[in-house]
Amino acid sequence: MSDPITHFGTSNATNLMSGFHELGNDLLSDLLKYYANPHEKKTLRTWKMKDACNMIGRSEAFLRKLELDDPSFIPQKDSTGIRQYDLAFINRVRDKANTRYKRPNGSKPITLAISNFKGGVAKSTTSLHLVQKCALLGLRCLIVDLDPQATLSLSFGYIPDIDVKAEETIKSALIESPSKIDNLIQKTYFDGIDIIPGNLALSDLEINLSNLSIQETQMESLGMPNLRMANAINVVADRYDMIVLDCGPNLGMLTINAVTAANALLVPIPPMMNDLGSFVTFTGTLNALFSQLDKNFDFFRIVLTKHPESALSKQIEILMREKFGAYILQKNIVNSVEIEKASSSFSSVYEFPRKSTKSYKRAINSLDSVFNEIIDAFKYIWESQSESIKDRDLLERI
Repeated sequence: MSDPITHFGTSNATNLMSGFHELGNDLLSDLLKYYANPHEKKTLRTWKMKDACNMIGRSEAFLRKLELDDPSFIPQKDSTGIRQYDLAFINRVRDKANTRYKRPNGSKPITLAISNFKGGVAKSTTSLHLVQKCALLGLRCLIVDLDPQATLSLSFGYIPDIDVKAEETIKSALIESPSKIDNLIQKTYFDGIDIIPGNLALSDLEINLSNLSIQETQMESLGMPNLRMANAINVVADRYDMIVLDCGPNLGMLTINAVTAANALLVPIPPMMNDLGSFVTFTGTLNALFSQLDKNFDFFRIVLTKHPESALSKQIEILMREKFGAYILQKNIVNSVEIEKASSSFSSVYEFPRKSTKSYKRAINSLDSVFNEIIDAFKYIWESQSESIKDRDLLERI
């Protein structure tokens, strides 16, 4: 005889979860309508002339002359007649003025896996802000959401189980054909950023890639299950400067695919004992994986995230820096109310106009310092690869 169900429980958990799922999707739709443009999924802010000049690297006189010389470079104006520049317009001017950074010939795009065993370490927050910072600088970026929770997709205005079908995730490129990735890439409201969104179908993909009986039939045509992401990324890599693979909080087959495909790995870790312990376990598992692959990375760094700057967290940071040295980025992402506010509205700090408040300055300075450090490293890597190609070509001609 079963124990009686009290008012604390449910006699039909399936229906209860189904109800939560349906009501939750309705709630997400309402919230996105509240925080985003009512006529579009999401829109990006604009910049006034002074800020646009700083982004472009040219003077106001240059922009005014460009307007006079070419009507296609006349920006939109707001209701008060003030010029407003969107990012697509700014990038057009950068191209015209030759101030947009171009990845050097002969260099490889950065395929960056952002991964950790543990949830709640700011993987998706780091992915979102990093890729947006890169796009603001004029780089061409692709994001692949590999987390079934699809937090990153939500930040770009996609409700995972309403706006994204299973066949629109990376799934078909990994179990049907790498060439399918071409049809999965979607433009976002953020100029310079494309996305392959995620949803719960990624959980089924994990099962598929781990199922021996299924893989016996797929391996002949698609290759080893851990190499599928690399094969798919190779189809589109040359179109981008950076490809970000946002991994789930695990080391399942999708994360294994991501770190195998990646030539760069960023591990976010809050400076707390439990997060440090999880990282140690994570590296032990990666050690076993990489020993079979003869793996190397053009870039590997740890970024300290959600740093509360308390006495204890600072002490843990000191100990981590003593042990891990230069593999930890010099700057940290601080625990910030501004980042939390942005996350609560499915956005990033970069999407809001600059404010003069102390909390905003603290957040934006923290993010900029970390991401500029990363981007400077990428530029150094690209320049080195380009010089290596030039030297090789010179030797071949001698």
